[in-house]
Amino acid sequence: MNIFRQWVAIGLCLQLGVATAATTDELDRGEAIYSANCVSCHGSTGQPDPESALVKALGVVPANFADTLFNSREPTSAWKTVVTHGGPARGFSEMMPAFGGALNESDIDAVLAYIKIELGGAHDFPDGDLNLYLPVRTKKAFPEDEWVWKQRYSNLDNDDSWKDTLEYEFRIGKRGQGVLELTHESGTGNSGFSGFEPGFKYVLRHDRQAGFILTGAAQVAVPLNSDAHWEFLPYLAVGKIIDNRMTFQGSARLKLDLEDSGGSSGELAGVVHWTRTAWAPYVFPALEVVAEIPFERGSGSGRKDAVQFSVLPQARVRLNKRGNIALNVGLELPVNDTRRYDWRGYVYFIWDFADGGLFEGW
Repeated sequence: MNIFRQWVAIGLCLQLGVATAATTDELDRGEAIYSANCVSCHGSTGQPDPESALVKALGVVPANFADTLFNSREPTSAWKTVVTHGGPARGFSEMMPAFGGALNESDIDAVLAYIKIELGGAHDFPDGDLNLYLPVRTKKAFPEDEWVWKQRYSNLDNDDSWKDTLEYEFRIGKRGQGVLELTHESGTGNSGFSGFEPGFKYVLRHDRQAGFILTGAAQVAVPLNSDAHWEFLPYLAVGKIIDNRMTFQGSARLKLDLEDSGGSSGELAGVVHWTRTAWAPYVFPALEVVAEIPFERGSGSGRKDAVQFSVLPQARVRLNKRGNIALNVGLELPVNDTRRYDWRGYVYFIWDFADGGLFEGW
């Protein structure tokens, strides 16, 4: 269990460098800006009145900032785009006007702080700013409402293989998330469903101002064919907003084979995403490093390295204006123990259904 103790220590260290919290003056200024520009549609408490003549004339009910779950799960960056450029910039109603010409950036930051902190109220939901991009191998800490279709192609002489996984993630309470995964594998001479993985993860700590989140989770791999084994898969995951240009995520996982302990292993993974580049806001590059530690290395010519390293350049590609529908593409290259595979290609299709349907926000 040293792998978990080490990552708990790393996770605590990542909380250093706390961002400056919103000041009272900024919140007061944000309240004044909100009262002058937002109250007529969104209401003085953040909850719009659907029966008011103005709201009825709009033809759409404005966002309810007093809804704690809605307020918490939305990242400030997305709202900043809407306030600055108007609703259509993120695939929302054109009735939401652009304020970029009337308010400067500091004003917009102040009113968003007021909406998030004061209108959102005290709560224990992790904030949407901590909803970092889904990596290929590193486990994600933020609890999601999401469908993910994962495809992996492994290239190895005379033994190429495909792995397809459909994953359904759903929020449970304020900090929890359920996970259901179904996997289908095909290779030389065989094809079929290989496993079903139910699981649960829980946010142990989150801090919006520090840009930090820590989660504990576990899944059980239920075999669906005679070649697969029962496995227990506990892990810890951390996320950290480094600055306004990049984020870090890391995870430590045990893959415990419950039928053959020799097939068990540990896994450390970490990824850095660049959130502001020449390609943003549509393409977000990342670099991931994975270290697998087999419990039994074998002997002779087939002896495994003590730590099997791989690198994974990848990119998230935003498909619609809201960013809740995206692709993540990556290429995994083994650094050592290259007998495992020549290379692996990954494609994930991601749909965050809490932010809209498949045909919304384009």
